[in-house]
Amino acid sequence: MSFTRARAVISRSLKSLPSYAPQVHRAFTTTRPRLSSETPPSPSPSSPSPSSPPQQSVSPLAPIGVAAALDPTITPMPKIFDEFSLRDRVCIVSGAGRGLGLEMALALCEAGARAVYCFDLPGEPSGEWEMVREYVRRMGVGMGGGEGKGKGGRLEYVCADVRDQEGMWRKVGEVGDREGRMDVCVAAAGVGLAHVDCLVYPKEQFEAVMNVNTNGVLYTAQAAGQQMVRFGNAGSIILIASMFGKHPNKDHAWVPYNTSKSAVIQMARSMACELGTRNIRVNSLSPGHIYTQMTAAYLDMQPHLLEKWSSLNPMGRIGRSDELRGVIAWLASDASSFCTGSDILVSGGHHAW
Repeated sequence: MSFTRARAVISRSLKSLPSYAPQVHRAFTTTRPRLSSETPPSPSPSSPSPSSPPQQSVSPLAPIGVAAALDPTITPMPKIFDEFSLRDRVCIVSGAGRGLGLEMALALCEAGARAVYCFDLPGEPSGEWEMVREYVRRMGVGMGGGEGKGKGGRLEYVCADVRDQEGMWRKVGEVGDREGRMDVCVAAAGVGLAHVDCLVYPKEQFEAVMNVNTNGVLYTAQAAGQQMVRFGNAGSIILIASMFGKHPNKDHAWVPYNTSKSAVIQMARSMACELGTRNIRVNSLSPGHIYTQMTAAYLDMQPHLLEKWSSLNPMGRIGRSDELRGVIAWLASDASSFCTGSDILVSGGHHAW
């Protein structure tokens, strides 16, 4: 069949197809529900007519985005940074005495949180943690809300063992008693052990990893979720997993670690399904190779691994701990109000290969 004849046949067949009216898409904004004490926004000319289906949720910043641009009564102003704001929010971060947990806690403070409680095992905070707390105090961002604490946000330390379910419930409950709300939970406490052949991995070592990396994450999320339900405010729970929960690390005998992180990813999905109707979002964050105090000690013993790990992703390097700040602020804030049950990979593209 010639090209001209084929084109004519196709043209005739298209003419026989029924025509459809253009589909109308309605925009819905979704975020944490407005508290009863908050004043609802005034209706704007662009609001749906009474005959339109009701909006299922409305941003507390409404009108926002294109809806604001189409409203001639609105004074133009950027609101994107307001969506990321954690103003007056109360947060807990486990494993926040140092490392990634402390980096994440600082990011929450910078986003405007009233208070960020750092849960960790040592009886007293480290000198590094004390320096970060003083930095937060001098920064003066957020609403401290505590006696003698000034107007800035607060970094608080709590000695706790994430393996102790009752203890975690009680201590997070005490935070709720003091602050009167609970908004954000980052379950970041975790451990890793040395290489051991999977066929002879000792029971005690396997359980030690699972008790912190999986059980401890669950107990932390439970404790925070209980307080979110208690105070009736929406919340965000972020479980720190690892890319190795999906992609085993090449040439490393880390079956317990990988297994524990895989469990955390599925835990986040399952909790998200249960808690969605209670306006509590649950997501997991899976970092790739990140340079921390823990990995630094590992690399000191095996310096050749830095080049090897760097070669395993398209960016040709391992990540910095500060490169997780943005995604933590996003997941914790209303900017991610329709994101739940997701695993966010931050791996420099490791998973792309």
